[in-house]
Amino acid sequence: MRIAMVLSLLMLGAMLSGCLGGEDREYSDFEGCTTDEEISCEIVEPIENQTANESNPPMYDLIYARPNGVALRLAVHLPNTDGPHPVIMYIHEGEWKSGTRELSEDHAARQLVKKEGWAVISVEYRLSNEGIWPAQLEDLETALYWINNNSDTYNLDTNTTVVWGSGAGGHLAAMLAVNSNHSISAAIDWFGPTDLVEMVEISNATGSDYSSISDLIGCDPMNGSECTNQTMSASPVHLTTGSTVPMLIMHGTDDENVPHNQSLSMSQSLSTPRWMVTIEGGGHGAMSHPWKENMVVQIVADFLENVTSESVQNRQITVDAGPETGTWEGQRVHDVQTLARPPGGSWQDWRLSDYLVPNWNNNTNDPWIVIQFLSTDCSHCWNAADDIEVLHNQYKDSIILFSFAVNFSSNNNFNASLSEIGAFQDRTPYQGCYYATRDCADRPGPAHNWTYVDDRDQTQMYAFHSQGTPMYVIIQPDGIISWHQYQNDGQSVDDALAELFPGDG
Repeated sequence: MRIAMVLSLLMLGAMLSGCLGGEDREYSDFEGCTTDEEISCEIVEPIENQTANESNPPMYDLIYARPNGVALRLAVHLPNTDGPHPVIMYIHEGEWKSGTRELSEDHAARQLVKKEGWAVISVEYRLSNEGIWPAQLEDLETALYWINNNSDTYNLDTNTTVVWGSGAGGHLAAMLAVNSNHSISAAIDWFGPTDLVEMVEISNATGSDYSSISDLIGCDPMNGSECTNQTMSASPVHLTTGSTVPMLIMHGTDDENVPHNQSLSMSQSLSTPRWMVTIEGGGHGAMSHPWKENMVVQIVADFLENVTSESVQNRQITVDAGPETGTWEGQRVHDVQTLARPPGGSWQDWRLSDYLVPNWNNNTNDPWIVIQFLSTDCSHCWNAADDIEVLHNQYKDSIILFSFAVNFSSNNNFNASLSEIGAFQDRTPYQGCYYATRDCADRPGPAHNWTYVDDRDQTQMYAFHSQGTPMYVIIQPDGIISWHQYQNDGQSVDDALAELFPGDG
């Protein structure tokens, strides 16, 4: 079969152009909406006439094409920054038989909308029960034309357009990268199968199911050379000759769906600049660990920065998946973005990640982080105000203390304003502390010489499982949670710090 596969490569150029619907088309030739029964593309109204989804940044959800009557939708996620915005077209996973355009807020692509100012357009394509190969590629081609045609509406910079997919979507992104019909700046393939012929051979030898590939191709690749050739026409690893698109390929070593070697082979077959990123311990699925982690998002952001500056060079990167993000001991703390107030200062934007040291080790003297949850109306917090000051002074060379000020929706008296929180922090006159009955200047202890963080909506309090105040969490400099009060019943934060920093006691 290997010999037949190699010989059949000679025919792939002609086959592939036929699969994509004939003659090459430039963006300028695409009129947007046709009455062709094979494909029609929707033209959208001006953005001022559209209704955005209730999300921040805004999202617009609409139909972009109706091939053979199948309504295909896309979601346009726009950053809250001035444009024009560079574009990511995101392609979902799901073995070509399931999945949608919907991206959760913590999806890596959505994170880049907020952090890096990219517009992300998440697209659907015909699933294998709606159309066999190359219907999926034709749909994505149409989506690229749609993006270009509607760039003015959404203030998009289509001169920088990156295609990105995971799993089956990674496979499709790689197919777009090796197809010269498409004007794209780069492609990102997350753990996508790149050699479907090999995938079928391995599955057949081990008795595993390869029906997702058969359903995609529309025939059994183990049943005749014609189907094998069709399968090869959907295998980007064999189609890289002449490709000029830079690629970022990322794959986890613990992927049980697609072998890591599929991505290694794809990287080795490319003559274009590419980053090959291996994640030790990484699994399969964009919503699994570690594909939402800041480390992974940062790698993508760094690659995109190289794309925009046209400076992508070959790189081999190996990183460890590391701990999963969470709020219990041993997990990596999630980033927190809110308002905070330094002592005697004003409320300003604040991020927890600004205080973390990702490459920290025990041989450095970087400070640990202590988070205290308190309420300025809580009697226990009032009485503990002096004690926490003593604790802060005792360990001030080893820790950074942040007091997260919360309200309790169950009690109208626990409804502090930012002014009240600042007065409690600085111990200055303000009538409203202690169940809204006392002047904040009367609380025990001196002014607190550390930063207070706004958590009045209890977002972080609930995330850290706090059921009351005061409550404490201790975090290593690299962001790994070392001590959680609810996992150490009977041990106080004082005792925990004494164990960590015996020299400070």
